[in-house]
Amino acid sequence: MLTSVALLEGAGISRATLNNYIAVGLLPRPEVRRQAAAPGEAPTTLGYFPAWALERIGRIQELKRNGASMDDIKRQLVGQADSVKIRRSEAERATAPAPVIAPLPSPTLSAEPMPAAGTSFFEKRVEPVAVQRSESVQVSVENIPYPAYMVNFEFQLIWLNALAQKEFFADNPIPERANDRSIVPTLLEWAATLPQQEQASLFNAHLGPIKSRLPRQTFNQNLGNLADVQRQWLMNCYDQCPEPENRIQHIVSLVHPDPEIGPCQVVALSFREGVLIVYVPEKHDVSQLLNCVSRRDSFIRALLSQRLPVLTPLAVMVADLQNSVRICSELPPEDYFQLINQIWSTLDPIFREYYGAYGKHTGDGMVYYFFPQPDRNYLMNAVLCANKVRETMKNISHEWMVRKGWTNPLYMNIGLSEGEEWLGTFRTNTNFELVVLGETINICGRLSELARFGKIWATKGLISKMSVTERTNIRYGVERDAPEGKVFVANSYVQVATLLSNTDPRHAKLMDIATYAVTEVLPKL
Repeated sequence: MLTSVALLEGAGISRATLNNYIAVGLLPRPEVRRQAAAPGEAPTTLGYFPAWALERIGRIQELKRNGASMDDIKRQLVGQADSVKIRRSEAERATAPAPVIAPLPSPTLSAEPMPAAGTSFFEKRVEPVAVQRSESVQVSVENIPYPAYMVNFEFQLIWLNALAQKEFFADNPIPERANDRSIVPTLLEWAATLPQQEQASLFNAHLGPIKSRLPRQTFNQNLGNLADVQRQWLMNCYDQCPEPENRIQHIVSLVHPDPEIGPCQVVALSFREGVLIVYVPEKHDVSQLLNCVSRRDSFIRALLSQRLPVLTPLAVMVADLQNSVRICSELPPEDYFQLINQIWSTLDPIFREYYGAYGKHTGDGMVYYFFPQPDRNYLMNAVLCANKVRETMKNISHEWMVRKGWTNPLYMNIGLSEGEEWLGTFRTNTNFELVVLGETINICGRLSELARFGKIWATKGLISKMSVTERTNIRYGVERDAPEGKVFVANSYVQVATLLSNTDPRHAKLMDIATYAVTEVLPKL
């Protein structure tokens, strides 16, 4: 007999792949035993497989390399001799002394109705923690001692720790693009070896905290090319999964398909940026994890500083305070710092309202990113946020003109652009910064330099990717020269080169975006 650890190491596969082979009938279910490694030590749960399982996995891998599908592999390998072999393993297990923990059944997902909402595992709430376990473990963001990962509100993976990588994803490289990082197929693979109620428990742990931000139609669209049976089962799960009363932290109980993890608590922790999922062994005290997370701001910042680099669609806003050097020279240092701090503290809730992600502040300028959201258009978020920033700056300007008796209005000049770029983080020991690589942010920075007196310039690409209905809800266009003077032409664009002047030294460095089509975003009338 081989332990599951020896089998995984010998075959070089992940636990999720092993569970899949069991689910489709290529391998027998493991014999689960609890035994102590040495006298006086706590017993360990291990799964045991027949020795021929290693040879079988090698044959499966060989057939996969030759291009065979799983259905073809099953037809080739699961024949009469194989059935006898698996039945012999099952028979030997049946005559052996009963293990302390019975092996799990391995049904596949079906379209049968989900358990009623009244029997949901979410009835077991965290506050106060209902169960105190005997073992406690030191927990920190850098060292969460359990498999853990974070998903956004479209089920896309944005962070995972080394334990989750090893336990669940070792055989599946993390895709580059955000749209390819849905965790749903992986969850389906894990759930294939669970009883149906356990399947519901696993998906409820994820869906419950996400459901308030994930519309049903969006969830259905994000399921991609799943089989009809799986799609219907997941939609039933969505419909019947209740939104828990406690939106901050939730626990569901689960007998994990990996016998070495065994009974565990699936802890779902909700943040503005997504939901953190942690698999805490049943015997451990979950309050250690919750105490760590209680420092929410520092916890999420430390966690997001380790987020996976990803190729993602996004909108970028670069905003720059006009004439900041002159303003600084006209104000005492304490007044200037007070002004800048007031601007940032006043604008921060606006960015949060429109799901802007902080990039960096450069004294009198700032960068924010807007990522796809399940319940609203991120491009519209960027435009509405820019308009609200402009209106707020008018109020701040008026307040300071009255206070100081000066005649210098305050303008925040804004550039907006969109694209698909690599997103990652630059980290120090004490801080981190979201960083976007590519021309999108460079274009956006140039547009903020082009803008003057609080104008908002946006690329044609950003506006044109909105729906017709969304474009009718914003006002944009270009002011053009006409015999009777300046005429505003709505819903139009202009090449940047047309706006540049050979006599303005500021325009020399804008020539690298001269061919881009842009438009001015104006307040609604």
